[in-house]
Amino acid sequence: MKIIGITGKVVEVAYKPEYKQDRRFYPKPSEQANVIVEIATDEGLVGWGEAAHSPGIYGENAAQTMAALDYFRPFLVGRDPLQITALNMELDRMSPIGNVAAKAGIDVALHDVVGKALGVPVYQLLGGRVHERLITHISPATYEGTVAQIERLVGQGYRIFKQKGSGDTEYDLALIHSLLDQVSPDVTISIDVNQGWSTLQALRIIEEIERRPTFPTNLIIEQPTRAADFKGQAYIRERTQIPLMADDAIRTVDDLEKIIELGAADIVSLKISRVGGIQKCQQMIHMAEAANVSYIVDEINEMRVANTAVAHLALASRKPLYTGTACWTSLEWDVVKSGGVQLVDGHATLPDAPGLGIEALQFPAEGQESDATR
Repeated sequence: MKIIGITGKVVEVAYKPEYKQDRRFYPKPSEQANVIVEIATDEGLVGWGEAAHSPGIYGENAAQTMAALDYFRPFLVGRDPLQITALNMELDRMSPIGNVAAKAGIDVALHDVVGKALGVPVYQLLGGRVHERLITHISPATYEGTVAQIERLVGQGYRIFKQKGSGDTEYDLALIHSLLDQVSPDVTISIDVNQGWSTLQALRIIEEIERRPTFPTNLIIEQPTRAADFKGQAYIRERTQIPLMADDAIRTVDDLEKIIELGAADIVSLKISRVGGIQKCQQMIHMAEAANVSYIVDEINEMRVANTAVAHLALASRKPLYTGTACWTSLEWDVVKSGGVQLVDGHATLPDAPGLGIEALQFPAEGQESDATR
């Protein structure tokens, strides 16, 4: 079997109205623009992947991914898609540092086509399914209706929330207090600041939260300070009993190694879309497990194709605290027409189908839906 084509399609989907009011620290456009990657083979099999973008944090966008696909294509066409490791090595040889979103989209599409070729789900390529389902977090918008939105989501079975911070001390303190006052202690709140606080600001906020009459055992502080400031995050971690999660800081194996060495996090967030694909993310999961560091298998601005890939990796992992496979629910429209990850009572589950298990995609075209089934 040989690769005969690699193409990309830019898909832009608007966020639901509440997310357009979001006060999160990093800039977020009103529409999410990702690239659906398609790898075609000479045996008629097609694999799908997704390159997800967060320009406000990582700087890559859909246009750059399309250019990267043009750059990578000559080095991949004619190769055997079963050789996923060799092909990922080739991508890193051609682009040692950048084009992470494109690499992730290609890697996911390769896993999809190989799973289809062998007649097994992607999770079987990753060591087999460990969990039938896994609890997933979900991200409410950060706006005046946050508490009401969380209450609705709790009613749907969700118990873990990635709540974005604004970077403003008083706003974030008020938000954290209101959430802790109104949600049940069995509901976990991860305050994801996305680098929005300084070290002193983080310490001030954490110290006030720790002085509450009842210690907030259901709270996590996620990426409070600058991603590159590993020592600063280690300094904060030494001074709080609230679990600290590293997120934006982890883009490479070297980043994760530094965090582990410095003791800069209680939990690490590991993301296919941020590190360059399933294979690299699984390598980082094994590093965290070897170091006895807790981890989650996470998402970033993903539509349902990438979220499905996250679910496969999470369900094949030994002991993730939880996963993140619900980004697509914040969008007004779903690129997956049938198949893929399902969210049931706040948990992620997958069909027992070859590859990613996505049966059909749909794309907007001049106001109409067009189908793609492979």
